[in-house]
Amino acid sequence: MRTPYDAALRARQREVDELRTAIGEAAQRLAEVEARHQNVADAMVRECQLAAGDWTFSPAPYLARARAERERLAKAKQDADAQFEALRHQAIESFGSLRAMEGAADLFRQEAGRTAAAAEQASVDDFAGARFARKLQLARRTRNAGRAAR
Repeated sequence: MRTPYDAALRARQREVDELRTAIGEAAQRLAEVEARHQNVADAMVRECQLAAGDWTFSPAPYLARARAERERLAKAKQDADAQFEALRHQAIESFGSLRAMEGAADLFRQEAGRTAAAAEQASVDDFAGARFARKLQLARRTRNAGRAAR
């Protein structure tokens, strides 16, 4: 049964689906940034260990560049995490709104069903009442005809 909420439900469902896709993409970006951040940190540790074994090698320029990259990735991680959380919050609100609309549509369908059932019952009652009235009228005629014949 169609309801006045159907168009809004479809639009909200599309919005929830788009948010689900966006959340997946944001989670993937966050995972990639975290992995790159970890790779830089691991590379810094390896380079420090290599430099510790060779006193002629100075890791300072590499470490400066790696620290800057690690800081940039930490900032990117914070941004990706903030975007991910914002999308999750938006999805929670949209999903709640979708469920509320679905509930309203269900109530509309139930009310329409009750109204149709009440109309059907009223029709059945009218037919039953009319049949009873005809039988009662026939019984009165028969009784009155019996009295008139006496």
